[in-house]
Amino acid sequence: MITEHVYNGHDNLIDLVLKADDVAVDLSSITKIILTVGAKTIQNLTGTSWPIKWLALGVTGKVSMKLGDESIPVGRYIAQLDVYDSTNTNGIHWGKFRLVVE
Repeated sequence: MITEHVYNGHDNLIDLVLKADDVAVDLSSITKIILTVGAKTIQNLTGTSWPIKWLALGVTGKVSMKLGDESIPVGRYIAQLDVYDSTNTNGIHWGKFRLVVE
C-alpha cells in the first residue's frame, strides 16, 4: 500500500494513475470521485477544479488531489477512493492508500 502526504495549508499535490489490468483507464466518462479520509468526505463533480481533478491533466488515468485546504485533522489515515460514472452509479471502490496529514 502506498503512502502519500498532505501538508495542511500548502498546495502539494497527490497524483495517482488509475489502472485496470496494468493499463491506465480513460476517465473522461467519470461523473464524480469521492475520497474518504477518516470521517471526512472530499468530492468533486466536475473533474476540472480542486480539490480533485481528473480531466485535462494530459495523462490518461491521472487523478490529481490538492488536499492542504480541506481541513483534514493531523494524523495517519487509510484513505479510500471511489469513482462514479453513468454506468456505475453506486461507484467503483478503486482502492485505499495510507495518508499522513501534517
